[in-house]
Amino acid sequence: MDQVVNQLVEQVQALQAQLALTKPTVLASAVGGLPESKHLDGTNYSEWKFAMKNYLVDAGLWHCVENENVDHELDQRALAKINLSIKPCASGDVRKAMTAKQAWEKLRCAYEDIGLVRRIGLYSSLFKTRFEECGSMTAYIDRITGFADQLESIGKPLDNETVGGIILGGLPIE
Repeated sequence: MDQVVNQLVEQVQALQAQLALTKPTVLASAVGGLPESKHLDGTNYSEWKFAMKNYLVDAGLWHCVENENVDHELDQRALAKINLSIKPCASGDVRKAMTAKQAWEKLRCAYEDIGLVRRIGLYSSLFKTRFEECGSMTAYIDRITGFADQLESIGKPLDNETVGGIILGGLPIE
């Protein structure tokens, strides 16, 4: 009986050693992975960043953006997915990037605007939004919360009461 247990222990240890050496499997998907409407065009960085991060997380590749020393093959897959999610008008910023982390950082520097002009523009758009312009209550609330989300992403979050007040303020009087 002890001999059988020892053999099983050895087999388990051998399998664990093999598993430690194997690379994670990444499932292949459609080119770019994101629908064309979500591709970065230079004006939609906040939405692209959210969608692309989630896509890379789902594909098991987000660590390539966060870390320097990653498996080369996985890093190249992550870089390709980032590059394929960028429209030609915005691709010049990443053409020379050699890693997913470099590409992500170049895009962040080029398109993540957190300055005063950006903040004022978001506040202006938020306070000018009216229900009549949106066609439905869902579209109206989505637009308002979209601006609130963008403000949060640049470090200027609004509390729920303020967002609720803005929504009520944009409704028709009748």
